[in-house]
Amino acid sequence: MFMPPADALKSNSCQRSFMAIKIILFANVGNIGTSNRLFRGYLMSISLKVVFIVSYFVSSVAIAETVTPIPETTYEIIDDLSYSQQTAQTLWKPMTGSKSVSLVEIEGKKALKMPCNFHSTKFDRASWDRELKLDLTMCKGLQFLFYCQDSLPVSSFSVYLHSGDGWYRGKFAAPSSAGWAFVKIHKNSTDVEGRPAGWSGVDTIRISAWRGQDLDTAFYITDLGLFGSGGKIIVVRGDSVAKEAPNELKAVKQYTNIMAEFLYRAGLSYIILSDLDVTSERLKGIKLMILPYNPKVPVKVTDQITKFLQADGKLIACYTLPSRLEPIVGIHVGSHIRQKYQDYFASIRPFNKALKGIPVVTKQASWNIRDTSTVEGRSRIAAFWYNKNDQSTGKPAVVISENCAFLTHVLLSDDSANKLQLLLAMIGNLVPELWREAAQGCLERIGRFGPYPDYNSSKQGVEELISTNSPAELAMERAAGLRKQGLALLSEGDFSKAIAVAEKAQESMIDAYCLAQEPLTKEHRAFWCHSAFGVAGMTWDKAIKLLAENGFTAILPNMLWAGVAFYNSEVLPVAEAVKEKGDQIDLCLTACRKYGIKCHIWKVNYNTGRATEKKFIARMKAKGRIQINYDGSTNERWLCPSHPDNQKLEIESMLEIARKYDIHGLHFDYIRYPGKEGCFCKGCRLRFEKSIGEKVNNWPSDLRNNESLSEKWLDFRRLQITTVVAAIAQRAKKERADINISAAVFRNWPVDRNTVGQDWKVWCDRGYLDFVCPMDYTDSSSHFRNMIEQQLKWSGNVPCYPGIGLSVWSNSSDICKLIEQINITRRLGTGGFTIFNYGPTQANEVLPLLGKGITRKK
Repeated sequence: MFMPPADALKSNSCQRSFMAIKIILFANVGNIGTSNRLFRGYLMSISLKVVFIVSYFVSSVAIAETVTPIPETTYEIIDDLSYSQQTAQTLWKPMTGSKSVSLVEIEGKKALKMPCNFHSTKFDRASWDRELKLDLTMCKGLQFLFYCQDSLPVSSFSVYLHSGDGWYRGKFAAPSSAGWAFVKIHKNSTDVEGRPAGWSGVDTIRISAWRGQDLDTAFYITDLGLFGSGGKIIVVRGDSVAKEAPNELKAVKQYTNIMAEFLYRAGLSYIILSDLDVTSERLKGIKLMILPYNPKVPVKVTDQITKFLQADGKLIACYTLPSRLEPIVGIHVGSHIRQKYQDYFASIRPFNKALKGIPVVTKQASWNIRDTSTVEGRSRIAAFWYNKNDQSTGKPAVVISENCAFLTHVLLSDDSANKLQLLLAMIGNLVPELWREAAQGCLERIGRFGPYPDYNSSKQGVEELISTNSPAELAMERAAGLRKQGLALLSEGDFSKAIAVAEKAQESMIDAYCLAQEPLTKEHRAFWCHSAFGVAGMTWDKAIKLLAENGFTAILPNMLWAGVAFYNSEVLPVAEAVKEKGDQIDLCLTACRKYGIKCHIWKVNYNTGRATEKKFIARMKAKGRIQINYDGSTNERWLCPSHPDNQKLEIESMLEIARKYDIHGLHFDYIRYPGKEGCFCKGCRLRFEKSIGEKVNNWPSDLRNNESLSEKWLDFRRLQITTVVAAIAQRAKKERADINISAAVFRNWPVDRNTVGQDWKVWCDRGYLDFVCPMDYTDSSSHFRNMIEQQLKWSGNVPCYPGIGLSVWSNSSDICKLIEQINITRRLGTGGFTIFNYGPTQANEVLPLLGKGITRKK
């Protein structure tokens, strides 16, 4: 008898085909009657054979995929796959649970097929390691061609590069293209794990596909190579802090990214160089070095920078400068100065025309600076800090010398058009030959935004969107005129003015794009606001008025954490600032009523946050109410979700708000465990053992090694979280029948219900939530769309208002990407969206542009 391979019988499509054909055939057998038992038995035997054969055939068709031809590439390949199938499987070593790769040939070109066997398995990711020595010091990153016909079973992809005692980790989403697509892993966007030894010491590549669903799929890669060599600018990333000050890694990456983004916008060629890789040889031919944020510069690197400056190199440094370099550059950097009040350091303004091309006003909401002074005859102040009242603070913002420009804080991404001009003014004054390159780059960038690659395509695309007599027409005409003016200035050699005009032209093009968008009626439009005090530099009245004027309908302000309240609470400790600044719920709610904005109070559950007093945490720790990790370490910032008193605190703190304030809703956040590692405290053990009616001999290892106990443990964790959600939802509705209950949730329910105990599909199914906001914080619109398509199925009849992660993108004012993602929610019929986060950049730069079109009030 013919039998299909075992792997074929495991696929979902095979199982569905088997059942369907089996039902049809056995229905026919049943119609024969019972008189002819022999014939009936014979036919049953045949039907079984047919079932297996047909189901295998149908399954094979369903899971087979035709891979499109591989496009040609022109870059240098570092692994051309010119080896046998057996060698491929030896070189690309699968991690535990993963299947081996296979080498496939597609119209004469080779590619690696990487199978993701997620069906009926438990591991988190499919991964493969390839030992390969690489030197990525003088390039921008790694690139390859990628193909995946069905990426839904994968939540995300990662590329790891091993170096020394650590890894550089980059991530990417499956491209939106239906065929082969280029994937680029930029060095500046990678995270650091452990203590890597620099980009010159890469010895292993790891490619990982993280589980999204319990379904099998496969992806293909080929033409692995490098990209982005050349240029006269080096941006030094402070990777060495991984050893000396690992808590600084996030900031190092953030400010390096901002600097790289501005250089890219200007069309200037640059290389990201780790401070672990700085040598005199690699600095040959370099004209300008930039230190975007380098809190600890190794001595050897300082020596190399010294030699570089002595050889007529130029330096831009932000916020920190090694003391040994001060006499070389003629600038003295002193102590930290904290702002006296919010927006004390609000803008940068030029002084005595000391810096050609600097904008009249560059907004930057800095919280502290370095007290910097000049050295007579060697350096001068180019700009001062001004406060929110347009008054000079008397503190230098930019100090320049013959070989250095020092910005007394890090470069932030707010007021990006003027910020770019400020940076280019520093660059152009230090290295005049870069003026032309920057001006050309800025002019070429006009019209390159959102879905458009250049000026002509954006002009045509926006014109197609414009309705008759739209103000967008005037913006387009203005952009065209400015572009013409900028090109003339370039030909005349007036590069700084050409850059300023190019930025205005780009602003006008984007303005036209925003004006051409159409609003949708009856749509949930909300912002999360992480600060209990609202938008920095604004009253609640002003911030809420701005939302209303630009067509938004709701605000979700973060007014309480697990251990602190920013209002007059009788359940939680009240933040000291409330005495001075007042009850923040009352202030926010008053403004919401005034302008017709719905107010859903956001609580961070179980996480105590930074504002919680130490004595509260100490008290929780003494009472055994703090989480204990799997390895026995203490997680002081998280309360144990299974502790009855913690559950009571969560419930009563949220119900108190429902009783005291006439709000529209209560909003859960962090309503989960921090991850798989928590919580394994003594109390959890007692409560879990009681719930299952048996002792756990080896705590906590049996919870992972014993499959039966593992499933019960996951159920136990989910129950602790769901119990609190259910209690608040049910009791709040009794207090006020019209109150809305909602939650910010992790985006991948099938996985996250196990990793963090957040079973939000169940909350929707049981009617605990009135709407749900999955935190779909990705700047990949294809990934954003794929996630929402799944989430709409999980939320069922409960409205799903996807969370858009604007403020966590590399460009937190990317209005075009934001419009693209809002339009995706509309095409999928979500009925609304929620944006993170309502801060100064979003309020001042993004919101007014949304209000011109896509959220315009009719």
